Amino acid sequence: MPVVALLSTQIDDDIAERYARARWLLLRGTVGGTWADSTYAFCREALGYDMAGFFQRHSETLRRDVRGILEALLR
Repeated sequence: MPVVALLSTQIDDDIAERYARARWLLLRGTVGGTWADSTYAFCREALGYDMAGFFQRHSETLRRDVRGILEALLR
């Protein structure tokens, strides 16, 4: 079964429905939920890794680096 793992909850409903009709597993970027509907719950329960905690711990660095990359691209 193909799997789509999102890091956010933002996905167009039409696209999500298309994955569901094709019998793809869609893991959304929710912190709660089960391993079968949440990317972060899957990582925590199946892999033993707290991905949500990783993003919380490194959010300032990630934000700064992404901002720098975007500014360089837009110059």
